[in-house]
Amino acid sequence: ISADALARELREARVGAGEGTEGLDLLRRGVLDELVNRVVLLQEARARSVAVGQDQVERAFLRIRSEYPGTHFDDLLAQERLSQTELKARLKDQLTVERLFEQEVFPQVHVADAEVERHYADHAAEYQEPERVRVLQIVVATRDEAIQLRDKLRRNPQTFAEVARKSSIGPEGKNGGDLGYIGKGAGFPEVFDACFTMPLNVVSDVTPSPYGFHLFKVVDRKAAHRRTAEQAHAEIAEKLTREKRARAQEEYLRALRQRAKIQVDEKALAAVMP
Repeated sequence: ISADALARELREARVGAGEGTEGLDLLRRGVLDELVNRVVLLQEARARSVAVGQDQVERAFLRIRSEYPGTHFDDLLAQERLSQTELKARLKDQLTVERLFEQEVFPQVHVADAEVERHYADHAAEYQEPERVRVLQIVVATRDEAIQLRDKLRRNPQTFAEVARKSSIGPEGKNGGDLGYIGKGAGFPEVFDACFTMPLNVVSDVTPSPYGFHLFKVVDRKAAHRRTAEQAHAEIAEKLTREKRARAQEEYLRALRQRAKIQVDEKALAAVMP
């Protein structure tokens, strides 16, 4: 790893680094460690003939570019002192390492049903669902308008969604005022918790909030309950798989580093400045 490469990485990582010699020393060590990790992984990828095509690199490049409209992308590259060619080289390295893990590490990771069941039993409280209600709302700017709409809707509650589309200033108005299911304590509890004491399909009184004046109609209610192990199975399996993959990556990298011949020129390292 060259001093120039380390200096460049230091420049990019220096934001938030500690002040003084000690902070810079820690930053140097951390950046060098990441560079070593990248090198040993890329060496292993080459040894195992793991490679990615330029078409994949170009697609990844275009995805990143699409996230920055106008000249923001070029401005960012200039700020980081990074050319498009250099960015594509980094993307190729990143994609190569990802493929190495996909081919050599992740196939060894398995989550058994018994592990999922044990996790569910040990974390039962995480799968407790609170009481939820499905709410339609209308939000208007003045109390007078809200009162007029309330009186009109109480005579004909079935038109609530239609009135929401015409009169509500809330973003969900275009969908008939449908907020979906909300749990108790969500949003502004002093505003929405009243919905949990309302009968179904009844228009509420006017409720003020920092956003305006609200009318609610509760159209469905789901009692508090705990999701079954079967219902939570896919979510738990995905969570455990992510955790196992992360540990497997760390172990794989640790093994590669132990086999590699890594020598640090301490004098040269101390001389590198961002």
